[in-house]
Amino acid sequence: MNSNKFVLYAYPFRTRAERVLWALKEFGYSYEVVRLNPFKGETKTEGFLSLNPSGKVPVLTHNGEVFTESLAIIEYLNDLSTTKKLIPTEPKATYKYRKAIHYGLTEIEAYLWVAEQDSRSSALYTWPKGTYQDAISQVKENIKPVWQWLNECDYIAADQFTLADIYFYQLIIWSKEHEIEVPTAADEYLKRLEARVCFPPEILIRWEDL
Repeated sequence: MNSNKFVLYAYPFRTRAERVLWALKEFGYSYEVVRLNPFKGETKTEGFLSLNPSGKVPVLTHNGEVFTESLAIIEYLNDLSTTKKLIPTEPKATYKYRKAIHYGLTEIEAYLWVAEQDSRSSALYTWPKGTYQDAISQVKENIKPVWQWLNECDYIAADQFTLADIYFYQLIIWSKEHEIEVPTAADEYLKRLEARVCFPPEILIRWEDL
């Protein structure tokens, strides 16, 4: 395998790896996607564990190096690009971008992941009774500022598309799967992103749908 080529390791269904796939497409990089089925033990092989000992995706290899953690990877792809940038460079705009990302990580995604573990992934994780309801309650409350952002602007962190939109697209559809009500402005935002030439349809595939 050519070590200079981007190789993305992902599951056959949507995970955080699709954030990386979308970014690869947006920047126009040449890449290969290797789909591994965790239910068949394909992420527990010696070969894959040598790339990521945690046995999780996404994993990106490039120039003989290994990169993990989806948000860190897509920012690496941005920094590497000489033709296109999807992170603002003006200090206040960069702050707004970082604020959105950090808010999503700590106030929304963390609770969505707990809710996921206590519902669809309950066979793998055990949480106290009421955990799911508490987590979803937090998401409903904490996502309200996001709706306000989308009332004020077409995109999450700027007047144009950034990596924050790749991230928040997934957070919002994840919220919808847990029956969290999404306002009209947010639905229009999702459609706007889905209309992008580089939008990866794989981001819509859940493991239950396979």
